[in-house]
Amino acid sequence: MAKSENQKQKLFRILEILMRETDEDHGLTINEIISRLEEYGISAERKSLYSDFATLEEVGFSVVRLYGNPPSYTLAERIFEMPELKLLVDAIQSSKFITAEKSFDMIEKLKIFAGSRSGELSRQVHVKDRVKTENAASIYTIDRIHTAIKENLRITFGYLDYNVDKKKYLRHDGKRYNVSPKALIWSNDNYYLVGFDEDAGSIKNFRVDKMHKTQILPEEASISSDIFRLNPADYSRKSFGMFGGKEELVTLEAKESLAGAVIDRFGAAHTFIKTDFGFRFSVRVMVSPKFFSWVMAFGSDMRIVEPQSIKDQMKDMLDKIYENYK
Repeated sequence: MAKSENQKQKLFRILEILMRETDEDHGLTINEIISRLEEYGISAERKSLYSDFATLEEVGFSVVRLYGNPPSYTLAERIFEMPELKLLVDAIQSSKFITAEKSFDMIEKLKIFAGSRSGELSRQVHVKDRVKTENAASIYTIDRIHTAIKENLRITFGYLDYNVDKKKYLRHDGKRYNVSPKALIWSNDNYYLVGFDEDAGSIKNFRVDKMHKTQILPEEASISSDIFRLNPADYSRKSFGMFGGKEELVTLEAKESLAGAVIDRFGAAHTFIKTDFGFRFSVRVMVSPKFFSWVMAFGSDMRIVEPQSIKDQMKDMLDKIYENYK
């Protein structure tokens, strides 16, 4: 590339250099900035740099002078503060949904926003031994789902699972699902698609990292009454582990020490009635094995009061568990 063509990159390169190599306490001198620009085949003079600083300020990137001899220059504000960057890095590296390779790639991209303190982000990277998805297409699947929801279109996909030999296979002999997507929900470190399964005629949840070769169909999404009324936040609160099930009004009783756990799960809007056992409350939930597991996690400190049919299901589950340990 000719030197004259490189000059078109000058403002961008100045901004990149200041973002990558400076922070609020450490800047670059004019001569150092000129030297960095020369590495990109861009010539610069002291006077022209001051003009470039003024142009950057016009578009929202204020360049400030730090005291020193000679003086140095840095950006007045960062797009992200260091605590924000560390939070993003923690979220990326702890997410099972993002592959290890993509995690490293995304964190490397974030380093440009950390300036000369980018090493602080490197020391936080510990993704190698964490459980991560192997489906690199997952983040692109999410983009397709968002597009389908926005344009009110159906999607089609295969659904992966593992057998006892740890080999992947497609459920239902490879038959593809035909779904009208409603929402994406983050739960238990995984993304789930909530949508209307056209063939089954019901609302279902699908783990995004198990969706295979997702495609947007040119067909308009279904507008069933159930899917139209679905509130993603409310649906997520009623579901346990994003397992589907029949929605029921269930009354439970718990020891007073579990008040915080109940509020964490269902929010503070529900009425607590004090009893000799502790307190009683009623909630609408999707009754599934995961719901019963949640109740059992509290041992004898929580119990289902009504309806009787749900109590009976819990007893059946406990009996089957007992049989496994006889």
